[in-house]
Amino acid sequence: MKYSLITSKKEREKIFSLFIKNKRLKFSEIEKKIEIKSNHLNYYINKMIKEDLIEKVDKSYQLTKEAEKLIPFFAHITGKEQGPLCIITAAILNNNKICLLKREKRPYQGYWGMIGGKLKLAESIKDTALREAKEETNLNCKFEKLSAVLHERVKDKDNVKHAFVIFLCKLTTKQEIFKVTEEGELKWFNLNKIPKKIIPSDKLMIEELIENEFCCKNIIINEKEGKLKNMEIKDEDKL
Repeated sequence: MKYSLITSKKEREKIFSLFIKNKRLKFSEIEKKIEIKSNHLNYYINKMIKEDLIEKVDKSYQLTKEAEKLIPFFAHITGKEQGPLCIITAAILNNNKICLLKREKRPYQGYWGMIGGKLKLAESIKDTALREAKEETNLNCKFEKLSAVLHERVKDKDNVKHAFVIFLCKLTTKQEIFKVTEEGELKWFNLNKIPKKIIPSDKLMIEELIENEFCCKNIIINEKEGKLKNMEIKDEDKL
């Protein structure tokens, strides 16, 4: 039995969406709700079982434990909604120096910036900051504090290309030797002599936010043909 990949994905999304409002469903209930032939439905359900998305319990079907984790992200995964990516930015300090990475990947390709990465489902903000620091630099760091939260959007004219919720974390280390990384070149910079070609929001965080009292900022970075032009900054409590 063969079905197109597009149709298969579409039908599996329909089946998955039923379980957002229903804990368990019988085969006949699924068939009735999405109006699909039983032989086709059987194919899709078996495929979803193999993918560890649904499981059969007694005479009903339900989402697996792994699939339950996807519920908050379902609209984003299907493309029905888009939202900002939650990331950790780690300001790794050694006395008056900060560790920066020259990015080899988009976005911000060719720009210097701080170490960072996605906040994982089972991790705390502290866990992610320490893990990313270790993975990308091999430095053993101490978590000092959460310094700021930023909502950052990158715009090309009126189009928002990227959006992030950034948790800025201050870390310290006594080590200086990096490991080689695939993410880009690593280098220590004096806090008073950071590179000119640096991500504008990272420049703001280094110069004003790492050591100050906790704050929230709303940032829009304007980009044209891959080059970052200027940045608009607002405090969240003034929006």
